[in-house]
Amino acid sequence: MYQSSAILQPLTFTRTEPEIPPPTFTQSVPAATSLLKRVLDVFLSAGLLLALAPLFGLIAVAIKATSRGPVFFMQKRIGYQGVVFDMLKFRTMRQGADQLEAALAAQLSDRTFLKIENDPRITRLGRWLRVSSLDELPQLVNVWRGDMSLVGPRPIR
Repeated sequence: MYQSSAILQPLTFTRTEPEIPPPTFTQSVPAATSLLKRVLDVFLSAGLLLALAPLFGLIAVAIKATSRGPVFFMQKRIGYQGVVFDMLKFRTMRQGADQLEAALAAQLSDRTFLKIENDPRITRLGRWLRVSSLDELPQLVNVWRGDMSLVGPRPIR
């Protein structure tokens, strides 16, 4: 039989599963290899930035000529060892596209990712830049600064 005093006592729960430690980022390669990778990142990104400077200029002029707003789009990303940095891209959407995001998200049935097939926020030039992946070229600046690497995992959003 149940005792009435046992029913009135507050329930307490104890956690039986082990605590999961936060992810740790360890360097699994020798220091010399890391240094070589960084030297290659700096020299290759600097060389590519110099070689592609005319293309950067053409794309910047085209973005300014076809839409209002800045040439570059910056987005916060999480890089190596959890360091937050501003990732650079050529801007492919109309100015104020982030304000339209909530309205567009409300129209979608699957709101997990906002990926619209014919997104009205993307400019005509932006669509071409995305298809050709030229919008990603400014990330060479991030590689040169040490925020990213030419080879390795993509930064987390």
